[in-house]
Amino acid sequence: RKALPASPRTMGEDDRDRRAYAKLIGEKFVKFVDKTTFILGRKAKKEHKLADDQQFICISDQKNISRKHVIVTYNPKDKGWYLECKGKNGLFVNGKQVTAEKSRKTRLTDKAQLKISDVTLYFLLPQT
Repeated sequence: RKALPASPRTMGEDDRDRRAYAKLIGEKFVKFVDKTTFILGRKAKKEHKLADDQQFICISDQKNISRKHVIVTYNPKDKGWYLECKGKNGLFVNGKQVTAEKSRKTRLTDKAQLKISDVTLYFLLPQT
């Protein structure tokens, strides 16, 4: 059986009743992560088919953002969240370029800044 992060926690003072593993804040949206794998991308014409432990989060409808641009997965062994770039245009994590060609997973920390095209968002973890 796959170990999950500690049960979803309350996300900050403004979200007292909302429980989630993490939160994404962008200029035009706030999204809560309630699955152990989430995909960031542009809006698709058809709804994405996802496994039970996956969540899709639409961050834009821009063509230079792939439908499945980024996959973020929780690793129960070290209790970390890892990002993998799938989009051909890459992204920046805390100012460092991440591309699909490098095919390495990047660990996300609390308050990590993600910049995909002209969309900037922040990855926030619950306070312990």
